[in-house]
Amino acid sequence: MDYLIPGLLGFLTGGILFGVTYQSIFLKISTIGNYGQKTLEDLFHVNHWLFVGLFVLCTLVFYVASKIAENSKKTKLGASKEI
Repeated sequence: MDYLIPGLLGFLTGGILFGVTYQSIFLKISTIGNYGQKTLEDLFHVNHWLFVGLFVLCTLVFYVASKIAENSKKTKLGASKEI
């Protein structure tokens, strides 16, 4: 409840700024990133299995890191309860 008013003011301010600048800025930004119907493999000229493998590898690394962090937190909490 403490951040209800500042949060709503932030939403309103962001919405107003987006609405005011949409017409002038969107056209400039949309021409920068207009590559059509291309995928990352097409843009980097590599095999699609490379991106599949990298995605799987990143997912596994994140999963293992989160499990290690979770176990270390449990170990620290367990040690503090014994004291």
